[in-house]
Amino acid sequence: MKGLAAVLGICYVLNVQMKQNKAAKMTAAQHSFVDHMGQQMVGWNLPRTTGRVWAYLLMRGEPAVLDEISRDLDVAKSGASVGARQLVAFGLARSTGERGSRRVLFSAIDNMQAMFAARSESARSLQRLLLEGARAASTPGTRATLSDMASGIQEILERESVALGAQRRKGTRK
Repeated sequence: MKGLAAVLGICYVLNVQMKQNKAAKMTAAQHSFVDHMGQQMVGWNLPRTTGRVWAYLLMRGEPAVLDEISRDLDVAKSGASVGARQLVAFGLARSTGERGSRRVLFSAIDNMQAMFAARSESARSLQRLLLEGARAASTPGTRATLSDMASGIQEILERESVALGAQRRKGTRK
């Protein structure tokens, strides 16, 4: 009986190791990048999982289906689906149908203009809120402060736009 238990124990360990090896397609450094990118995207008002999905798609370099994304990132398929669809909506990923299947392939859009366009839209939203607050403010000082903040965002967006235009003219994708 002891021998059978030992054999079953070894089979269990080997099975677990095989599953881990199959799912472990990313290195530790890649996992770190994916996790840090997820946290970074939280600052852009995107869920952490959405940022992790984008980093995963960037690292992968080829389209992935939701099953692969959820398995490799160890997230629920529903979370991977929401994240991938948010990326498509923000212009950071594209979705394509898989020929002969209902499955959808997702791939990262890896150009800086797309990334900054998404971030800029978030900044423009903040700018609109600041201007709305300036109109609603009860004191001239508060109105001026909120208007100045909105103007500062506009200046930053204009500088960013000029820099990205220069990058595009050089033909680089930094």
